[in-house]
Amino acid sequence: MEAKPIPVYAEQTRALLWLQLFVNMIGILLFTFITVLFQPPLQDDDDAIFVAGVLIGLLLGGLLSAGAAKMFPRGWGATWILAVNAQVLTLIAVWSSWELGLYLGLGIVVTVGMVGWISVNLFRSEVRGFCFSRKG
Repeated sequence: MEAKPIPVYAEQTRALLWLQLFVNMIGILLFTFITVLFQPPLQDDDDAIFVAGVLIGLLLGGLLSAGAAKMFPRGWGATWILAVNAQVLTLIAVWSSWELGLYLGLGIVVTVGMVGWISVNLFRSEVRGFCFSRKG
């Protein structure tokens, strides 16, 4: 069985998903560093939930991005769903860090920009057609 030729936007999305993995892992390191050195002790249980939201969102978002990027050339519908879920988890991590009062500036802007770019690409007809078409 021969693989489908991958469209330009699908290839771009695949590369961005790999990049998102690395951005998320760097985000985990920076978040841990900033939390340990500069954050005062947690005020209440809600703060612990937000810390878990940031760490789990970035970790699972990165893992789903890597899985989606690895399977993207096959053009499976499950790949598209993994990529969308990775974007949702990454946005949950951004929201949780915002609720903690960690306004990382450039890190947040880069992360939200990547999520937006990947999401726009995922909803392009070329990428959806590549992932959900039966031709092959």
